Amino acid sequence: MINGIDHTKLPRLYLDKIIKSGTPSSLSENQTHYLKNVMRRNAGDFIRIFDGQNGEYLARIETLTKKSCEVLPLENLKPQPAQAHRTHLIFAPLVKNRMDILIEKTVELGVTDLHPVLTNRTEHRKINEDRLLSQIIEASEQSERLDIPALHPLISMETLLGQWKDKPQIQWGCERDALERKPLGYNNENHQAFLIGPVGGFDEDEITLLGRHPAITPISLGSAILRAETASILCIGSTKINAI
Repeated sequence: MINGIDHTKLPRLYLDKIIKSGTPSSLSENQTHYLKNVMRRNAGDFIRIFDGQNGEYLARIETLTKKSCEVLPLENLKPQPAQAHRTHLIFAPLVKNRMDILIEKTVELGVTDLHPVLTNRTEHRKINEDRLLSQIIEASEQSERLDIPALHPLISMETLLGQWKDKPQIQWGCERDALERKPLGYNNENHQAFLIGPVGGFDEDEITLLGRHPAITPISLGSAILRAETASILCIGSTKINAI
């Protein structure tokens, strides 16, 4: 409760600009529509805003028209925490509804870096970056994160492995293949990375590559064969459990 306002029940929006107390900020047309027509807010009402760098602010709606909205940041509600860890998820693009689940749930669970990659069996070889970014922001707003996960460009898995320097060991969710595997959760380092294969798994050439690559550690996700989005959620969720 701040100045008699229960801020936990206020709408919460991400601003792609630096927030400063006392300096007005303009919202996007989509955000204006959301506040005016979905949340039924008016000038003088309060909302919460965050920029991924300076924490969360209480803000007052100064003007609200059909297509524009200006808000005034008043005071900092939550300071931006230091980045304690990074959690990378490397995955092959999925069909729309399954991709939606993967993005929403892994963002809620704390993924910091999303790396879509092309494999030999990847079914969907293009992504709509704008749509995925919108989903990432919405999931961050809803889950009350103070940061926005990074969406990296779609590249081939071989290219990503070639560029993977000074980053954490990649834990490969290896379900079917006869390789020595460590258990999920064996790694309790602050920085972690997971690789989840495409629908149908990796082909023989890719399995050979991954089995020999120095940046890869095969891990077991249990006896069941999981969908890619389920495996992704399980891996990112394991880092949340280890942090408790």
